[in-house]
Amino acid sequence: MTLQVDFEAHAGTFPVSCRFEVSAGRSIALVGSSGAGKTTVLRTIAGLLRPDRGRITLDARIWFDDERQIFAPPQRRDCAMVFAEYALFGHMSALENAAFGLRATGHSNSAALTSARQALEVAGAAALGAHKASSLSSGEAQRVAIARALAVAPQVLLLDEPLSAIDVERRPPVRDALQRTIAQGGMATVLVTHDPVEAMLFSDMLIVMEAGAVAQRGTPEELRSQPLTSYVAAFAGVNLFRGSARPLDGGLSAVDVDGATLVIPGTVSGRVALVVDPDSVVLSHARPDSSARNSLYGPVTGIVPDGPALRVSVASSPPIVARITRRSADELGLAGGALVHATFKASEVRVH
Repeated sequence: MTLQVDFEAHAGTFPVSCRFEVSAGRSIALVGSSGAGKTTVLRTIAGLLRPDRGRITLDARIWFDDERQIFAPPQRRDCAMVFAEYALFGHMSALENAAFGLRATGHSNSAALTSARQALEVAGAAALGAHKASSLSSGEAQRVAIARALAVAPQVLLLDEPLSAIDVERRPPVRDALQRTIAQGGMATVLVTHDPVEAMLFSDMLIVMEAGAVAQRGTPEELRSQPLTSYVAAFAGVNLFRGSARPLDGGLSAVDVDGATLVIPGTVSGRVALVVDPDSVVLSHARPDSSARNSLYGPVTGIVPDGPALRVSVASSPPIVARITRRSADELGLAGGALVHATFKASEVRVH
């Protein structure tokens, strides 16, 4: 089962065009700054906006075809959407909200409630079932909105900033549970986010949108190695590490990543994702005598211009990218194959 999308549409006077496909059990992330057209793409797939031209299909089922004058309304699309603004019914409980889609499609009350409870469990919101939606915090409402979409077991799942309001410590288990459900349920999933880290943690295929059009598509590695715009370079250039954390003394934790041990702030245990901005990485030929607790060592494998600066790739373990001034590169005499230390402070690491 494959969702195929190729259309042009207008959101007011703003033109949006997008083309991609995503298969069952897989996800694709649409990324870009606010106003790039990402949400318009989701609304078009869901049938909430009729495009000007193009074609949207789910295998043999045609959801939109301008040449054949076919437009399937939202209720005829096997599709569920998590809205950025949650769109819950405030007078209903969390459980009733989660069961709403099933009841609306003719399921019995008992079957709807059973599936709704299971979906709330997946979304980490089982304890919220009896709470009125109007009383929920933004993070709680977002988890209930996720549960409502999962409860109907759609073939296509559309997610608009689905984790943005959830507390940082709750986000990883919700993300992991959501990804497992997508894979097990065979849902073709489209995620919209402006957060590059969230996109890379959620999907291995990214579509970068700028001004209503696709600027570039590819894996994070492909975007990082050959960025076509300054936005893509900034977006894909973050260093993302995954590892297992264990607490240390002094309010710090150690994370084992590909044979290296990185130090981060806070008391953290279990699987984590770490983000280090390339501007925070200092390069030197000798390991600096500084307060920086993290140091990686390896050969320079790439030096590419990035505006007034240079983006330097180091094949350490794990690999890392630094963004330094041209003057710094000249002073170091950087060239391909040069061995360098890449250091950064624990306080510069963001934990996801």
